[in-house]
Amino acid sequence: MEQEEQILWGTTLFSLDVKEDKHVRHYKWRLLVLITLLTGLLMWTYSFISLFFVENPTLAQIGFACSIMHAFSPLIYRWSRSMSLAAYSMVTSGMIFQFSFSYFTGGFFSPTLIWFAVLPLIVGLLTSRAHAILWTFLSVGAYLLMFLLQSKGLVPESSISELGRTLAQFMIGLGLIGLVGGFTVFFLELAYFYHHKPKDS
Repeated sequence: MEQEEQILWGTTLFSLDVKEDKHVRHYKWRLLVLITLLTGLLMWTYSFISLFFVENPTLAQIGFACSIMHAFSPLIYRWSRSMSLAAYSMVTSGMIFQFSFSYFTGGFFSPTLIWFAVLPLIVGLLTSRAHAILWTFLSVGAYLLMFLLQSKGLVPESSISELGRTLAQFMIGLGLIGLVGGFTVFFLELAYFYHHKPKDS
């Protein structure tokens, strides 16, 4: 009985990786497109906030460059057939932009740093547990780096206007609600998909 409980605990907490077949790849491709659309809306909105409400023009340039790179994620998968490469291009562009946005709008005290918490979730949904763990450490590292820059006095004064700060705060609140709701649906659909996946696949 004790051995059965140990097996049950191990298989439910740390389950085996699902084998990648055509059904799994097709489902993850659909997830990639949906996540690109959802997070892309946030990326482009932040880019326009940077353009119109942040004094330093460098941030807008970084924002639009990262947003374009982010938008190419589905095409990168089509070209390379590597979901890891596509997911990494998406979250890397997101991390660079959000780190930059935080740097120019308050540093360690900028609320946009909270978006780092979403990156391991995105990678985990699209790739595997190992990639999610890796990006958890990368996100923590980026967060601590901003703290280090702030503590050393290397972060400039915030150059975002009050209206821009208000819009950015709206994006955090509404964006997190939308993404958490969307990812919850993704998780439920993913569980349903794996449960009802064809047995011969």
